[in-house]
Amino acid sequence: MTVDTMGWDLDQRRRFGELTARSWFDADLRLRYEREPATVLTEYDIRLADGAPVPALPPEPGAELVIEALQGGEYLPPPCLFTLCFCVETT
Repeated sequence: MTVDTMGWDLDQRRRFGELTARSWFDADLRLRYEREPATVLTEYDIRLADGAPVPALPPEPGAELVIEALQGGEYLPPPCLFTLCFCVETT
């Protein structure tokens, strides 16, 4: 099951994207999520429905990752606080 099929709204998916990106830089956060995912999800204001499985954090990207703080503007209307984009190259 993925966050797209869990019934999460856009805001919840964005918060999970932020959690994912932070876990790639913070090994302690990733370990805490593995040990107590419900607590970490609550810290990101994400609530699971009763009986819903806990989504696994995606593996770290195998390439360079850059996270930029984006401001509202032509391409990103406020109040968007976080956008996570994945580019996958297949051969």
